[in-house]
Amino acid sequence: MCMVIFAPVLAIFAFATCGGYSGQLRVRVDCADKTQTNITISFGYPFRFEQVHFKVPLCELQRHETLFLEGDFSTPAQFFVAVAVFAFLYSLLATVVYFFYQNKYREKNRGPLLDFLVTVIFSFLWLLSSCAWAKALSGVKEAVDSAQVLFLMAACREPANECEALEKPVWIRLNTSVVFGFLNITLWAGNIWFAYKETGLHKTRQRPTRTLSEKQSSFSQRQYSQGSSFDQSGPSLGQQLYRQVSFDHSAGGFSLPNSSLSPASVFSSSSRGPLILINDM
Repeated sequence: MCMVIFAPVLAIFAFATCGGYSGQLRVRVDCADKTQTNITISFGYPFRFEQVHFKVPLCELQRHETLFLEGDFSTPAQFFVAVAVFAFLYSLLATVVYFFYQNKYREKNRGPLLDFLVTVIFSFLWLLSSCAWAKALSGVKEAVDSAQVLFLMAACREPANECEALEKPVWIRLNTSVVFGFLNITLWAGNIWFAYKETGLHKTRQRPTRTLSEKQSSFSQRQYSQGSSFDQSGPSLGQQLYRQVSFDHSAGGFSLPNSSLSPASVFSSSSRGPLILINDM
């Protein structure tokens, strides 16, 4: 839900504060012959300063020179804006699919897996673009610094002339764009875990381990119960057999229990030998 609400908003603020920026620097040149010239240097996104030019008086015979700012910071700026725009579009598309096409989203787990992969990719892209743009912004500030620009002017390098910066660029919007970039990193990177939980991969990994442990515990309990029942039945069985078998010392023979055997026939010899008991099966 946080991604649905905050991801499009943060992406809009990121590319709007960077892509829609324009600033200017105004300087005044006072020549030794009492002539005064105000120069306005305008620049903006995508910060190709090699294409920004302005005319500066030379304070000699009313001549002028054309100067260019130094540096090209268009690549990191455009990369940052492109990531913000694509993140905004994907957030809107994911919101529509999640709310209105939930069945298609859950079908064969393709939607959660795709969302997880895209979230990881955008987290990495936000990290790269935000760091690159933060470094490029420091270069932009240095390129249009008033001291740096005044140093480029030949008239300002003459001690007899006076140069002064009347208006400096305001960097609040560009600084805010860097802040929104790092906020997007935090948001997308934090959503990786929630997107991973939607895939259900963590459940499939935990299920075999639990089943194996349950089987081992049930098998050990079964062995323990069988062993204990055998140990308990052993002595009772032996005692029962011992009680059922009786010896007749007086007759010189022995008799078996009558519960499971048929009546026995007795044979005796004339020589008073031992009695022989024969059971008819």
